[in-house]
Amino acid sequence: MRTILTAMMSVIALGCAATANAAPVAGTATLAGPASAAKIVGDGGVWRCEGTTCTGQADARTSLAVAACSAVADGAGRVVAFAVAETAFDEAALKRCNRHVRAQ
Repeated sequence: MRTILTAMMSVIALGCAATANAAPVAGTATLAGPASAAKIVGDGGVWRCEGTTCTGQADARTSLAVAACSAVADGAGRVVAFAVAETAFDEAALKRCNRHVRAQ
């Protein structure tokens, strides 16, 4: 019984940690040119753009942050750099981010 209780508590602790990691964090997108919109609403967040810089909230996990980056790219223009918290996208993630943008 003690082993089962310990295992259940471990699962609950892991679930709580996963939930904490899923919280949105500050992100920055740098565009290839001036933003075509000042405000982007998409993928659960609002992004504000001025010049070639957009800021907003995104999930810290790259696999989920790509959706936020894509929303910015679709609404404001091609993204040349994207970072969430202290993690910058690599070339592969940027390619996925810009997959719907016409002018690459």
